[in-house]
Amino acid sequence: MSATSGDTGVIEIPGDLFDAPEDSALIHACNVQGAWGAGIAQVFKQKYPAAYRYYRNHCQTYRYGIMTHSILNFQPGESTITVRLPLGTALVIPPQPGDCKGGRKRHWIICLFTSRSYGVRVDSPDMIINSTSAALKDLKSQVDSLRNDHQNGGSPAPGRLYSCRFNSGLFAVPWEETRGLVEDVGLDMTVVYPAEETVGNDEKEGL
Repeated sequence: MSATSGDTGVIEIPGDLFDAPEDSALIHACNVQGAWGAGIAQVFKQKYPAAYRYYRNHCQTYRYGIMTHSILNFQPGESTITVRLPLGTALVIPPQPGDCKGGRKRHWIICLFTSRSYGVRVDSPDMIINSTSAALKDLKSQVDSLRNDHQNGGSPAPGRLYSCRFNSGLFAVPWEETRGLVEDVGLDMTVVYPAEETVGNDEKEGL
């Protein structure tokens, strides 16, 4: 992969997302049900089983709760809408020891909660856009805080952010719409798409 920590904005390159450098963060879109059962999420589950358990436990803490927050609504009507947590947030998972054995790279895993469910019950594309915008803002806040703390001698922080063209596969949101949200938030991110695809095509593996 040719991207470096000095690259800014959204950069798209061909390759394999899981070849990202040591200590970088791999981003994908998730449901809040605790399921990584299809698409690239299933690959994440196979490669990072400890991170999957971390994600699933996080989802379980909200399963029967009624905690909510307000997120921006991009569609006509109310300017904000109220949703149940963790929808519209990001979960930043540090490298898990069990996932780094056998010479496997040490990666942070980032889950963007962009749909409440999956399959036939997946949220509408419009609702996914609302949730994605909120989740990306939450991600930027968390990453900025972790990096600032690390620079001041605190705990480790994720390196460069890498992602698939999330939302564009099983969640059926055109990639360019999601990319626009990433740019609006101001995140520096390397988006990795399969080498056989052109930059303008949606990746069919990602959630």
